[in-house]
Amino acid sequence: MDEHFDVVIVGGSFAGLAVAMQLPDHRVLLVDQYPIGSHPMSACGTPLQTVQAVGAERSIQAVHRTLVLHIGQREVRFPLRDPFVTFDYRRFCQEMLAQTNADVWQARVTQMGADFAATTRGRVQASFVVDASGWRSQPGADTPTQAPRGYGLETELPITWDAPGLHFYVEKALVANGYAWIFPCGQTTRFGVGSFDKSLQLRPVLAHFLSRYHLSPGDTHGGVLVIAPRAPVVNGVFRVGDAAGHCLPLSGEGIRTAIFHGIHCGRAIAGVLAGSLTRQEAEALYRLQVRGNERFQARLLTLQTLVAHTPEWLLALAGQICARPALTHRIMGRYLTESGWFTRASGVATTHSREKQPQEHLSRSH
Repeated sequence: MDEHFDVVIVGGSFAGLAVAMQLPDHRVLLVDQYPIGSHPMSACGTPLQTVQAVGAERSIQAVHRTLVLHIGQREVRFPLRDPFVTFDYRRFCQEMLAQTNADVWQARVTQMGADFAATTRGRVQASFVVDASGWRSQPGADTPTQAPRGYGLETELPITWDAPGLHFYVEKALVANGYAWIFPCGQTTRFGVGSFDKSLQLRPVLAHFLSRYHLSPGDTHGGVLVIAPRAPVVNGVFRVGDAAGHCLPLSGEGIRTAIFHGIHCGRAIAGVLAGSLTRQEAEALYRLQVRGNERFQARLLTLQTLVAHTPEWLLALAGQICARPALTHRIMGRYLTESGWFTRASGVATTHSREKQPQEHLSRSH
């Protein structure tokens, strides 16, 4: 007889762990083909409040109160009222996992449905199945086959970057439709490149970017940024994070949105298990929550296309205007609340919606 769980979550990264954290009183199984926290796919930078919302402060490596935009030869600095942080991926995931009572299987899922998951360790039954398996999840018939995507590649080197802030490089000669970044992480620094052009080979671009600092890539990681929404519930399976296309266009930010929607997904399922919601109500509630962010996601996609076709001098001029503190705070505030935010007091996930709710900067580390 198949083993039965209240909830099976396929994928043990940000989204799946956020779901599991909402279900401490239920029998939950997390299934991932890698040990939890061992397979980073992102730059591991997110607002401080996101880290606080999931109790993972001990994973923080550096706090950043400035976003530095390098556009060609120009530099524009944006003060951040809500600071961002870089963090250790393994520690972050382990901190989240410690706040669950979930069983963990290291296995590959070969098939899933509304009430089962077939894995390389065996088949299990469940009242709910959550697909948090990431960008490799099947998009389904609801998603166009040519849906826009982003692509990222990053390396982390034992370099101390002395210039504070999160650094983004918008250079058409380097990446015509995308950007590069440098994220200081205390005793290490992450260097990466991202593009929304499928035909661009990122590995030589990353090597070229690093060569200006007389560096070479080390081990690399990366993947696909799913910036087009996918249906949040398909054939009874709840989807969250990259499996549901929750990564944001233009910025490529996906950690906060994965956690944000994971929290709401987990709470909807918890409502059914507690008897306060029917399954149909939970599915409708989660769909509505996700829909509340899709309009803003579409606007970001339009802006992403606009930026790709705007000359650097005009982007720099726009950046200098927006870098005025009052305007920066207003723009960032809108960006955060429209795409999924957390209240300061309680860490509760909230969103703004009109829907009615039911080089000279581095030195080698020793």
